[in-house]
This record gives sequence, C-alpha cells and structure tokens, in this order.
Amino acid sequence: MAGGSYWRLESNLKTVDLSEEITHPRPPSTPGRPLGILLLGKDDGRSDTAMVVQLNALGDQARVVSIPRDTMVPRPQCGVNPPAAIAMFNNAFSTGGAACTVATVEQMSGIRIDHFVQIDFTGFRDVVDRLGGIDISLPEAIDDDKSGLHVPAGPTKLDGTQALAFVRTRYSIGDGSDLNRIKNQQLFMRALSEKLANENWLASPQKTLELADLLTRSVVTDTGIGSIPELADLAGKLTALKPDAITYVTLPTETYLPDPNRVQPKQPEADDLWKAA
Repeated sequence: MAGGSYWRLESNLKTVDLSEEITHPRPPSTPGRPLGILLLGKDDGRSDTAMVVQLNALGDQARVVSIPRDTMVPRPQCGVNPPAAIAMFNNAFSTGGAACTVATVEQMSGIRIDHFVQIDFTGFRDVVDRLGGIDISLPEAIDDDKSGLHVPAGPTKLDGTQALAFVRTRYSIGDGSDLNRIKNQQLFMRALSEKLANENWLASPQKTLELADLLTRSVVTDTGIGSIPELADLAGKLTALKPDAITYVTLPTETYLPDPNRVQPKQPEADDLWKAA
C-alpha cells in the first residue's frame, strides 16, 4: 500500500480505549475461548443494530448473536452515569457510547468482548454501493412507506439505499417487532458474506483500498484494532470464513411484563446460549 494511502486510512480511523472507559472488572480473557467482536450500527446517536460475532480459536467457525435493541437488561455504570437496575439495551449506547454497550453486553452475557466495530448507516450505504449491490432472495414482498422500501418477493439486488432500508424495516413485515427486523439483518449478513467469498474482493489491492477508504471514514473501533494492520488482520479472518461456517442466532427473549412493547432475556435459554460458545 502506498505511503500516502496508508496515512490517509490511518488518519480516517477513530478509536475508543476500552481499558480506560470500562473501569469495573470484566470477564477474563482465557486462552482458547472464542474471539468476541461487537458490531454496532449507528443512526442519529443511537445504536440501531447490535451483533456479537464469536470467532472460534481455530478461526474456521463463527457465531453471530443478534441482541434486540428493546431488550430490558441491567446497565452497569458508564463513566459518570450511575448503573441502572433495568434499561432498554440500546439505552447503553445513548448513555455512554460503544464502551457502555460493550460493558452491558459483558454484564448480561458473562463473555469477554475483545473488540468492537461501530459503523454509521451512511457508511453502510456507501459500502454496499461500492460492492455493486447485494443479491438477496426475499421470503416475502416488502412494501413499506415508512422506510421507503418497495421490493418484490424472491431474488433481487439491493443497492445501498435499499439495503439500508431493508436492515431497518420492521413495521411492514411479520408482527412489526424488532425480532422480524433482526431476521432481515441476518439474511443480509449471510448474503454479504456470500458476495465477499464468491467475488474475493480482498484479492484486489485497488478494490481493497477503495473499500478501506469508505470503511475507515465510517467506523469507530477500539484501540486494539485501531490501526490499519490490526483492522486488516481482523477483516481478513472474518472474510476468510466460508458462508456456511457462520451461524446466525438471536438472543432468546420473552415479553417484559411491565411493558408488553419490550422484551427481556428468556431464562435459562439466554444464559445457555452464551455458555454454548
């Protein structure tokens, strides 16, 4: 990579030091455990999407756990903000950003989150466009005036704007809950992994540079992967996975009785899920 390009990419990166932001005891980093990466989709100061990627020690299998944003969970202290006995999961991000969300995930799951990658939705849209769109097969037509997405059932290609609407749509599918939107997000992630695997994007230095330029202007990471070599190494590990080696699951939830519009982790299934990694 040319020096000027490398410097530009490095200067694009924004990072958060989790060791400074999270001051209370964290789950241990034990040898042989899966690498934990929290993926966050950000919109207007809120975290709209949260997925925990767990990459096994051999690097040949991964599990992606989606956490519904309206899950009611305890929130630890985040900076000067006191802990909350119960709060909506995505409140952690609006309270203390990605570090607070990492701390909340660690508290609710008991697993170590090694890294996080936060991407804003404008950057997400631009990356999809640069990839030439994503081919996907929709189980049902979507006709949603709220998100502006109107696509038929069956095979279709989503451009960046459509893809963004697709991963955010909830009211026109199923029962309109966040759980249905998560199904869309997982379907999209599967289609994205297939495209990256089939077209071998990282084999082209020019394509890689263009993608990296878009991504580094749109993401925030922890300091552990806050440089181009570390970020490239993580990207290489994830994109090297075969699509059928990635399992997608959703945190088991049930209705939160004080507010039927919210959910809470369903026990013991939720704890069993985290222990099964």
